[in-house]
Amino acid sequence: MNSTQSIEQTIQTNPKSEVRNPKSEIRKAAKEMEALFVYELLKVMRETTENLSPESKGLGNEAYTGLFDAEVARVMSERGMGLQEVIVNYLERNLHGKEKIK
Repeated sequence: MNSTQSIEQTIQTNPKSEVRNPKSEIRKAAKEMEALFVYELLKVMRETTENLSPESKGLGNEAYTGLFDAEVARVMSERGMGLQEVIVNYLERNLHGKEKIK
């Protein structure tokens, strides 16, 4: 299921009293998608650099770096990297055909 279908399903399954502002739901989903994208980017970058270094890592290294990468991704998505706006624009255009969400 793609993100447009997921948001569309959320709006359709929840009564209107629960989804008061579909635009804020779209922004929230876009922010989460950007954070996930940044997290995956950081994870792959870290794996690449770890493969280059011959040093042995401690037992908790993987857990610590995973948590650190998740926090960095969250902070970066709070500030925004531009991906959120692209996702929001796409979802707003395609959620209900060509009609805009108010």
